[in-house]
Amino acid sequence: MMRRPSLLLAAAAAVVAIYVAVVAMPAAVVSQEQGWVPLPDVDAHLVQELGRWAVAEHDKTANDRVKFNRVVSGEEREDPQLGVKYHFVVDALDGNGRDGKYEVVMAEQVWLERRILISFNPAR
Repeated sequence: MMRRPSLLLAAAAAVVAIYVAVVAMPAAVVSQEQGWVPLPDVDAHLVQELGRWAVAEHDKTANDRVKFNRVVSGEEREDPQLGVKYHFVVDALDGNGRDGKYEVVMAEQVWLERRILISFNPAR
């Protein structure tokens, strides 16, 4: 009977470790990793759709009314756990209507039909 709490504790620790390693990682660190490949066409429908999704997903939690304009640059890399990982620079309007650039890191797990927003920050 004591094994069940131990297993639950181990599972909780694993979830926290994954969150810290992936979700809480700043975009600047991620963009310095090896293996990023520039996107050949940032105007492609899928790239723009992913950028629009990332802005909408960010707004769900931040509620800062950022409005998507377009993805202006991007790169991708394969990640064994996350699928395809993307690093975008997105042009968007902030909540006050001012134009700004934002760095987005996200992943798409096509086999699970899931997208994950990893980070969303003003570009430097």
